[in-house]
Amino acid sequence: MGRKEGTKAVRRALERLQRARFAPALSLPEAAAQILARHGVDLSRARARAGFSRGHLLDVVVYVPGGLGDVHEREAAQDFVQLLVGEELFERWVGTVSVTPGARTGPLAVINANSEEHSALPISSLLEAVRAAVAGLKLGLPGEPLASHSEAEDWVLFELSPEPAPDYAAQDDLVLLSTRLPELKKSFLRGEPFFSGRFSNFGELFTYLKYESAPLSSDARLAERAALESELLRVLRPEDGALVGLGLGVRYGYLDLALAEPECVEGRLLPALCAAGIAKRAWLLFCDSELEREWIPVHADAPAPFFG
Repeated sequence: MGRKEGTKAVRRALERLQRARFAPALSLPEAAAQILARHGVDLSRARARAGFSRGHLLDVVVYVPGGLGDVHEREAAQDFVQLLVGEELFERWVGTVSVTPGARTGPLAVINANSEEHSALPISSLLEAVRAAVAGLKLGLPGEPLASHSEAEDWVLFELSPEPAPDYAAQDDLVLLSTRLPELKKSFLRGEPFFSGRFSNFGELFTYLKYESAPLSSDARLAERAALESELLRVLRPEDGALVGLGLGVRYGYLDLALAEPECVEGRLLPALCAAGIAKRAWLLFCDSELEREWIPVHADAPAPFFG
C-alpha cells in the first residue's frame, strides 16, 4: 500500500466506524424462532443480566429455564443475544455471553433460590438494558478531546514478559509501556474486541505508530523514541489529537495516538517522522478490531507489517 493511498485509510476508518452497516436487532419471537431452528433450544422464556466488566465491555448472563449450562446452550445463548441486540451493539460492546441453568417455568415451576436470577430481566428487555448501559457509560466519558486534558495527568507504567518469536503482530512484543489510558491499553493488549467509541466520546480514533528498533542498544532505543516523541509533539496540534502512550518491545517501539483529524497524518505526522530518520519498517496501525488489517506506511516503500 503506497503512502498516498494509505493515508486515506484514516478517513475511511472513521467513516467505516461511523457509517458501518450491521444487521438490526430482531424481535423476541423472530430471534427465538431462529435459535430454536438453528440450535434446538427454546430461549423465549429466558432471563438475562448485563453489566460492565473490564475494557468497558458488557458481560451478559442468560438464565435458561431448566437448562444444563453446557457448551451447546452457551452457543445458542450467544447467537440469541446477538440477534436480540443487533450486530453493532454485540460486536462493539458485548464481551462475553454465559449461561446459567434457571428455574423451570410452567405449572410445575420450582422455587428458585438464586437471587441473581430473581433480579434478572426478562430476555425481551435485554436490548433496552444494553442501550441504557451504553448511554450511561458514555455520560461518564469526557465530552472534550483528550488533547484538551492536562499532559500532567497521571501516566501508568506496565512491565510485560513477551514470549520470544521471529516477529510480532500488533504490540505483542511489548516489554515496557506507559499510558494515559490504562483500561483502554489493557483491553487492547488482551486481544478483546476493541472499539474506539468505548473510550472516547469525541469521536477520536485510537491508533499507534510501530517502528523497528531492535538493532540499537537500550540507551539508543530510548533516545530514538524520545526524539520521535518530541517530533510528534512538535507537529501534533491540539485539534489533530493527542499522544496517549509510549512503549518499547523486543523488536519494535511504539507511540499511541488518539487521532481526531485525519488530514494531519499525511500533512504533518508522516513527513515529520521521515525527517526524523525513523526506520524503514514503520507504520501507523489501528486499535479497532474492525480495522486491524489496515495500515499506513510511514515511508512510501515500507514493506507490509507482520499480522501473524
